[in-house]
Amino acid sequence: MQDTPGPKERIKREAMRLFVDHGVDAVSMRDIADAVGLKAPSLYAHFPSREELIGDLFYASYAEYGRRLADAAATPGRFQRQLEAMVRVICALHAEDELLFNFLLLTQHGFLRQVPRDGRNPVEVICRSVAAAMQAGEIPRGNATLVAGAIIGIIVQPATFKLYGRLNEGLADLADDLVALCLKVVS
Repeated sequence: MQDTPGPKERIKREAMRLFVDHGVDAVSMRDIADAVGLKAPSLYAHFPSREELIGDLFYASYAEYGRRLADAAATPGRFQRQLEAMVRVICALHAEDELLFNFLLLTQHGFLRQVPRDGRNPVEVICRSVAAAMQAGEIPRGNATLVAGAIIGIIVQPATFKLYGRLNEGLADLADDLVALCLKVVS
């Protein structure tokens, strides 16, 4: 028997769906209230503003993605094994909750400058892993941030293509190919 989500969780899910379907700027608090069957004042009791709702959705989810990615980065063994684990975790996150993944994908540019560069930041996890692998001589030395950006692009662009209908497969279906492409970048 599945638990019925509480009002705050229903608000978050419906808001994410609306933001992904229509764009963040096109969705008002009234739209969200209507979608969950609440009056606007009831919605404001849970989230004082649209910006706070968006920020709450983004920061908590982004930090959780970072935590899971950091766990994958700690996989024992050489960097190539860690990279494979990280790519597969990202693919699994896409498969587990495509709506949340798409929300983060679409809203990231409004928030990434404010995200601390710590162990809960997915970009930092990848950047630090690449830099450590270069330092350890496991992959060729170079601009670690550029290499990390290439790895991230290999994963994020197909997710974007999926979102806009250019790819039918989800990231989990493409995991082997994405791992192989990421490994080519660091070889």
